[in-house]
Amino acid sequence: MAYPDGPGAAIESGNLLDSDEIGELLRAMMQSDGRVQRLELKDRAVWIKRQGSKILPPLVAVQGFFAGLFRVPILRPSPQLSPEAMQAREIARMRAFAEAGFPVPKIVYASATAMVMSDVGPTIYRMMKTIGQADPAAHDALLVDVAEALGRVHAAGLSHGRPHVRDFFLEDGQVGFMDFEEDPASVMPLAMAQARDVLLYFLVVTSFAANPETTCPSALQAWLARAPDAARRELVRLTALIGRILPLARLIGRLHMGSDLRRFIMATEFLMRVPPLTADGSETAKAG
Repeated sequence: MAYPDGPGAAIESGNLLDSDEIGELLRAMMQSDGRVQRLELKDRAVWIKRQGSKILPPLVAVQGFFAGLFRVPILRPSPQLSPEAMQAREIARMRAFAEAGFPVPKIVYASATAMVMSDVGPTIYRMMKTIGQADPAAHDALLVDVAEALGRVHAAGLSHGRPHVRDFFLEDGQVGFMDFEEDPASVMPLAMAQARDVLLYFLVVTSFAANPETTCPSALQAWLARAPDAARRELVRLTALIGRILPLARLIGRLHMGSDLRRFIMATEFLMRVPPLTADGSETAKAG
C-alpha cells in the first residue's frame, strides 16, 4: 500500500477517484466542516476525516501534570500537534501497521489536513451489538480475537494507543485497525505503551464480555500467546502501580460510580488477580 508524500496526493493505486467522485468529494468537503463524515459515492462509500486543532481536555492536562510531578511516564498524554502534524503522524502510523501486515483503511486521497479513506464495513463494536444476546459465545469470541491481534501488534514492535472495539474491524477474518490519533510510544518506552494498550483494552473486555469469568482469562491468554516479554513485565509493573490507587477509586465509587470508574476498577481487579508475568519475567501465570 502506498501513502502520500505530500499534500493532495492520491493514494490507493488502481482504485483512485474518478472525476465525478472528485467533484462530489470536493462539494462535500466545502459544504461541511464535521471532523469525520461518511460520504456515499456512485459505487462505494468513503470516510472524510479532517484533522483539527484540539483543545486539551482538563482531565488530560491534569494527567500530564501528575505524570511529570510523580515521574510516572505511563500517564503522559500524546503530544498535542498542529493539524498538519496530526495528519502526518496518523498516516505514518497507518503505514507502519500496513507494512507489518495488519489491515488498515485504504487512503484514496489526502491533503495536508484531511484524508479520504475507504469504508471498511462494520466495526467490531457494531458487530458485537448486532450479535447482542442472541449468540454470547460469538460475541465474546470477538473480544478474544482482538486480544490475540493486539498481541501480534505488540510482537511486531507497535502499539495502538487507544484500543477499543470501535477502532477495529474484520477483513477476510483478520482483525484490522484504525484511528491512530494517539501515539503514547512517542512519549514513553514502547513496552510501557504496549502495557498501556492492554490496560485500556481490558477496560473494554471486563465491561463488554457476556461471560467475563471465562472471556477475561481467555483474552489475556490470547494476548500472552503473542506478546513480547518486555510488555508482559511492564504490564505487571503498571498493574502494581495503578493497584495502589484502587482503594481510592473504590472510595470514590461509593459516592459516585461513573461508567469510566467502574470499568477502571473491574479491569484493575482482574489484572491484579491474574498477573501475566512476574516482574522479573521468571514465571507466567495461568489465567482462569
